[in-house]
Parts: sequence; C-alpha cells; structure tokens
Amino acid sequence: MHTDEPFYSARQLFPRGLEQPEGSLRFGADALLLAAFAARHVESLNASRQAHPTAAELGCGCGAALLGLALRCPGITGLGLDREAPLVQAATANAAYLGLTDRLRFAEADLADRKLLPDQAGTTGVSHAGKFDLVLANPPYGVAGRPSARHMRERALRGAQGDESREYVLQLFCRAAAALLRHQGCFCCIYDAQALPQLCAALSDAGLGLRLLLPVRTHRAKSALRILALARKNSAHETKIETPLTLHSSSVTGCGNGVPRWSEQALRFCPWLA
Repeated sequence: MHTDEPFYSARQLFPRGLEQPEGSLRFGADALLLAAFAARHVESLNASRQAHPTAAELGCGCGAALLGLALRCPGITGLGLDREAPLVQAATANAAYLGLTDRLRFAEADLADRKLLPDQAGTTGVSHAGKFDLVLANPPYGVAGRPSARHMRERALRGAQGDESREYVLQLFCRAAAALLRHQGCFCCIYDAQALPQLCAALSDAGLGLRLLLPVRTHRAKSALRILALARKNSAHETKIETPLTLHSSSVTGCGNGVPRWSEQALRFCPWLA
C-alpha cells in the first residue's frame, strides 16, 4: 500500500474536516486563496535548484493555508507559527489527519518576541533565521466593528492589544518574514486591498521588494476587495500587476433568490473553493 493511501479520503475532502478550536476565527476563502497563490509560485521554481523548498506560515491558525500548500506541492516542508496554543494544537492534529506530520510542524510563537521563534528542536531560539525559501501570511486586517467576546477571534481580526494598530501588526509580520527568509526568498500574503499603501510601507521597512500583485474582486463590476502580494527579500520594488481574479460569476436564481456561485476562473485558480 502506498504510504499516502490511508489519508486519501481526508485529502480529497480538504479543506472540509479540519479541526478548529471553539472561539477561534474560522478560516475561509482568504486562507485557501493564499495557499493557491503561494503554490503557484513554488511550482514555478526551477526544479533542479529548488527540489525541496522550505516554507513557513506566520499566524497559521488551524493550519489551512500551509496544509493546502503542502498538499499542492509534495516536495515542500514547512513550519507554522501562531501565538495561540489551541490553534497550534489544532494545526498539529490537522497535519496528522492529512498525513503531513513528516513534512509540517507547528509551534507557538509571538511575532513581537523574536526569542520565541522556535529552533529545530522545538525549543526557543532563532536558528530558523534566514532558512526559508518562502513565507506566507494572512495578517489581521484591523477591520472596524464591534469587538468580539471571543479572545482568539478578536486577536485574529485586529491584533487585540491596545497599542497594535494595523501598521504595527503589518510591521511585525513583514519583519518576521524577512528574518526567516533566505536571501532573495519570497513572502506571499493576502491583505485588504484598501490598505495597499500601508502594506507597501511595511514591506519597504522590512527590506522586502514588492514584485507581484494579484487583485481579488467579488464580481467584475466591483473594486478589488483583497490583494495577493509577492515580495522578495533584498530586492527592489519592480511590481507586476496581474489581471484581477474574479471570485463570483453572475448569480443563478433559485426559489426566487440570487445565489452567487464561484467563477470558473476562481475554481481554476483555487479548486478548494468548491
């Protein structure tokens, strides 16, 4: 029996079946789009030069994005970091559920404290600095609205600490990404399209040159809601802006109500949306 056969059903069902702690922010399309975007970059690497690329995810939550990347790119190994212990435990369980424990591991770390970045043995240290080919992240957007009574959900949405402005959180993520990346390594993230200036500033501050932008919109007539961005460590800003990814086609009617459906373009880009 092939070693992956016991996990075939779980992998076919992905992302359904993933464990998510009570009170945490549920992963959604953003995590899946990020995984597909990062995977496209990994697949474009020269196979002879990058046969076994390494990846890290900052603020990994239950692991959805890093797990998706590993499923899409069989040669990749990775490390997921999150400051919430229940989420790290769930991500570890999800890796076991999908048969990925030999390639992925997850650890608790607060990006504001570099001493908490884990080393190879799982203890504290910074031995991972400069070791990764790719870092991915879905940073908190700092969205407006009523605070959530759920501690983990609030921290995931807004950073939750009184002094954590959107700019501060972005700087933490970008600087941590730069610390983990090797020279010319790539940082992939998904972020609020309206906050592109803040993202560009945080990337510049961390020494990450913006190389690629993919706007994401819900419908053709709408403005971009999200941006998928790829930046490279120790590179200049030379940004290519791709044709927007449109998530939904025209609505189909059912029982008198318009029901949005995923566009063919979106499903080609990220089949997990289905």
